[in-house]
Amino acid sequence: MTKENNGKSSVEQIGYTRNENHETVRFSSVSSGSPNHLQHQSGCLNLPQLFERTGSWWPSPRFDSDILEKAQWNTYFPQTRRRFQYALFYMLAACLVWTLYFGLTKAHSYHWPNFLIGTLVLLCLICVVLGFTYTRYYQKFYLLTSIVVSILICSGILATVQAFRASDLSTVGSFTATVEVLLMMYSVIPMPLAATLVIGVIYSVVFEVLTAVQNHYMQAPVFIAGKILLHLCIHLMGIHIFIMRQVRQRSTFWKIGQSAISRQDLKIEREIREKMIHSLMPPSVAAEVMRSRADGGEKEDELTEMQPRKRGSKGKVTPKGQMIFRTFNMNKMVDVSILFADIVGFTKMSSNKTAEVLVGQLNDLFGRFDDLCQKSGCEKISTLGDCYYCVSGCPEPKPDHARCCVEMGLGMIEAIQKFDEENNESVNMRVGVHTGTVLCGIVGTRRFKFDVWSNDVTLANEMESTGQPGRVHISEHTLEFLGDEYEVEPGEEVEDNRSDKKIVEAYDKTTSTYTVKHATWDKKIKTYFIVGRKKKDVPKSETVVVAIDGDVATQSSEHDNLMNDAGKEVGDVNGVSTTAMLVKSHLNNSLNELNHAEASANHSDTIVTQEVKPNDIHVKVKTDSMQDLDREPIDKTWTKFRNINYHSDKQLVRLVEGVKEREMFFKPPINRCMLTFEEDELEENYRDHYMEDQHNQQTISAPKYHSFLEIFVSFFVFAIISAFCFLVFDRQLPWIVFFCISFVLEILNIVRSVLTIKYAENREGSKWIKMINITSAWYFRNILGVVSASIPMAGVFSNFSCQLMDNTQWCDRFFCFCIVVSLLHYTNFTTLSSWMKSIFALLAGATLIVLIAVIKCSPDVADNLDNVTTVSPSVMTTLVYVNSTFINKTELTLLVLPDQDKNYVPLFAGFSILHIEIILDMILLIVLITFLNYESETSYRHNYYGDSQAWKYKQIMQEHKDQADWLLHNILPPHVSEIVRQTSKYSKNHKDVGVIFAAIVNFNDIYDESYEGGREFLRVLNELVSDYEDLLDRPEFKDVEKIKTISSTFMAASGLNEISRAQNQHPHAHLYALMMFCVELHDAIRRFNDSIFNFDFILNIGYNYGEVTAGVIGTTKLLYDIWGDTVNISSRMYSTGVAGRTQVPESTANKLGDKMDFEYRDEISVKGKGMMKTYLFKGVKPGAHWE
Repeated sequence: MTKENNGKSSVEQIGYTRNENHETVRFSSVSSGSPNHLQHQSGCLNLPQLFERTGSWWPSPRFDSDILEKAQWNTYFPQTRRRFQYALFYMLAACLVWTLYFGLTKAHSYHWPNFLIGTLVLLCLICVVLGFTYTRYYQKFYLLTSIVVSILICSGILATVQAFRASDLSTVGSFTATVEVLLMMYSVIPMPLAATLVIGVIYSVVFEVLTAVQNHYMQAPVFIAGKILLHLCIHLMGIHIFIMRQVRQRSTFWKIGQSAISRQDLKIEREIREKMIHSLMPPSVAAEVMRSRADGGEKEDELTEMQPRKRGSKGKVTPKGQMIFRTFNMNKMVDVSILFADIVGFTKMSSNKTAEVLVGQLNDLFGRFDDLCQKSGCEKISTLGDCYYCVSGCPEPKPDHARCCVEMGLGMIEAIQKFDEENNESVNMRVGVHTGTVLCGIVGTRRFKFDVWSNDVTLANEMESTGQPGRVHISEHTLEFLGDEYEVEPGEEVEDNRSDKKIVEAYDKTTSTYTVKHATWDKKIKTYFIVGRKKKDVPKSETVVVAIDGDVATQSSEHDNLMNDAGKEVGDVNGVSTTAMLVKSHLNNSLNELNHAEASANHSDTIVTQEVKPNDIHVKVKTDSMQDLDREPIDKTWTKFRNINYHSDKQLVRLVEGVKEREMFFKPPINRCMLTFEEDELEENYRDHYMEDQHNQQTISAPKYHSFLEIFVSFFVFAIISAFCFLVFDRQLPWIVFFCISFVLEILNIVRSVLTIKYAENREGSKWIKMINITSAWYFRNILGVVSASIPMAGVFSNFSCQLMDNTQWCDRFFCFCIVVSLLHYTNFTTLSSWMKSIFALLAGATLIVLIAVIKCSPDVADNLDNVTTVSPSVMTTLVYVNSTFINKTELTLLVLPDQDKNYVPLFAGFSILHIEIILDMILLIVLITFLNYESETSYRHNYYGDSQAWKYKQIMQEHKDQADWLLHNILPPHVSEIVRQTSKYSKNHKDVGVIFAAIVNFNDIYDESYEGGREFLRVLNELVSDYEDLLDRPEFKDVEKIKTISSTFMAASGLNEISRAQNQHPHAHLYALMMFCVELHDAIRRFNDSIFNFDFILNIGYNYGEVTAGVIGTTKLLYDIWGDTVNISSRMYSTGVAGRTQVPESTANKLGDKMDFEYRDEISVKGKGMMKTYLFKGVKPGAHWE
């Protein structure tokens, strides 16, 4: 279906794409709340719209989309019907009240049988209509029903005026009934604004004409003008109530739709974050890491206060023996099996391939391994070049951990054989497995990953390096956990690095210091090779795999099942690769996901099935409608997927219909009695921060504009009531003083509202902001609002005097008319407490009743017409009119003087039956006003609730997005992640890249597991690595980035970001910066050694430059790494280096020799390269600079 836009008020720059279902996907270049989006169509005014996605406001406010308009009507129809039913109940109650009134006061009534029969007939008709509203036909004929009811009650009131010249219902009673009918037509009887206006205006005109015909004084121009003003005020308030109700209703629908979309996006963002977490660490470890990141700001502030300078920075040295450690999480796990696997022949395979082909093949091969890892119940740790290692029994214990690793190793060997067949290669796997105790956790603060440390890990690595291609090499400890499942053959004994160590302090005479060393006794362990499974029936065991979403699945760990899956399409535990999820992070917000929103609401943990082929990281979503989106670069769609306008109107409707809490549309979480939110925090925010526009919406529904409109309407009501008082009543001093003061207050209130609009979001002008904060507070706002709402009423009461009431007939009636209209003003200011407004309306009505009951004004009738020359202007105008109408003075006197008019009953001259009628009028009107106030505050609070929910979910979604981005940047450098988003893969050759390996060569000598399993030594390593990483924040090292940490070896490179590299003044600036980074690493080690007693870490650094291949590999765990001879030679430089020095090959020394000094060391043997000349870095040449 094509989305319609009449273009009358929406100037969004919108793009549309069609899917095969002919649905329109809506893309917006700006958000729905942005100022540019809301610019008035004239182009010269920047006026706010009524609500988000507003179309036209005539004949009724509506969305710019027929789909949205129809959906909101269907959604709110139960509420609309309920409100109409309440109106009918109110009419029934009014009919019953008047039936009782005419029945009990028949002695004072001339035509009480007629009134009694009329009210009973009207009561019966309303009962019929009320019953009809409960049928299924009402929704189809709701408009006709509303028109019939409106005409029916209007005709009933007009009949009472026309049928009897001496009506038993006073003009006050008929006018009050008119006000009530008009108020219900605008507020609770569902009709378009045009129909309401037509019926209401016609009714007002006919009513006043009939009233004037029955009452000659009503024909005076001054009274006609006064009645016109009163009806103008009634219709103005009615139109305001009608439009604001429609605006709030549609705005709430839109905001709840945003809330539903935000919840859907939040679900996707949570899945993305979990994918990113799984790329770095097991989910069980992630919670602590994310918690520590959330507290990082506070902890960093505390650290700054305690320690002004970082240890990795230059400055005051921390006193020896004093150390403030960073947050560190490391857990000890026993009975863990560790697998190391190395690709034999990788160097030969990679020698004749381009970067893209090499990374693609590695991604394919490691993807198969990742899949096997998940199937076998292992936890992948990382890859080191062409080495792959994983564990089982960590971080969650597993009873069959040893068998899981053996099955993993056998599966890897068969997987690489299939890889060879498919790619015509000749590589193989060498696998080693050992079982023991590990420390698992995270070291460092950036580009970190979940890792394991212990002597048993080192021994597992030794098992791999001493193994044979195509075979699984296990230790005797692993064999103990395997039982009798596999056939094995003995292998060579391997040195046990876990031999007993005794810590000693060695005294160095040259430095007069003690250093920590270990005295060791060599020991050997037996090893074995797996030959195969024993030929006997082995019970099928099940491996428990903990999925990211927390579901527990069981999978057969039989070898055949693993290998059957190994060659299939690669996916993670949920069938979606991490890379694919990264690239298409918001495709689950697509048509396919939205079309199943209702199903997903019942299955919130369901993840859309997607397919990923080997060598093709693009996601193939099983929805044809996304084909056009797949062709669009991800960098463009990334933002659009997060934009609420992406979702088409029809899809938004489906999401809203899928919301379980659909009752919230007319039953929000509000205390039905006190009208307060059930959540204390939400109520506090509503009271104290309602003026804060969270979305910066330039719409009438936004709090600041909504408040301004109500104040503006209040000013118009005040102006109309004031004009009426000046026109009809005496210009007495109390009224004039009150008017002047009130006029100033109204103007100040408008100025305050304008300043609120100007400065509420723009934090300039502190004095105005302070004023806004004070006047917007809950109690001050209610007091100020009630005062503003009471000004018209107080102005009418200020005109009361016995002199005015005695001057002429009907002034007391007009006084009551004005009071009735002023009571309507209490339905304004929906942001105030409805109970407070209703209480003040009740007090105003009670005040009129008290005045009528208590005040007795004695008529002071003059003997001649000269006595009436001091009356009010209205009376003088009336006299002139009457004098021109009637023939003789006697007839005039009969009309002017109260005691000569038999039909006139003064209201302020003692008790009369009219007093009871006026009391009933006030009670019925105040009940209606109370109901409308209740509904309006409920509606406004519901609108606020929808807005707050949408904001809440968007905030949480943004937090998850930030966490996902933070995790992503810990996997991939920012410049790489952007490319991955655009192309879904990354591999590139870089020339003249600097690579370093900085290794603490004596860490294993110092490392001791006798105390807490070595945990405190890893805490020290965490401090060192974190100090290294702190150096990367310095601007001179902008081209240096960490690659990874390998045990106690820190790997970094420079020149991989070509954009940043091109900004340097010198082409080799990044190489010089990397060398200076090495200098800082040595300084950091020295400062660290000075900070802790008896530690003497030795740092060897190997440096080389040249061409490298950078790429992203992996499916369930992404890894950014670099490969090439440059990396291998750099690694050899540190392993053959000199303690405390940076060693480089001859080519590097020549490259950097123009700025730096090197000393020749010797010609040494380098594995795979033969003899190489090496140099040691001495320092920077005097005067050398490269920036």
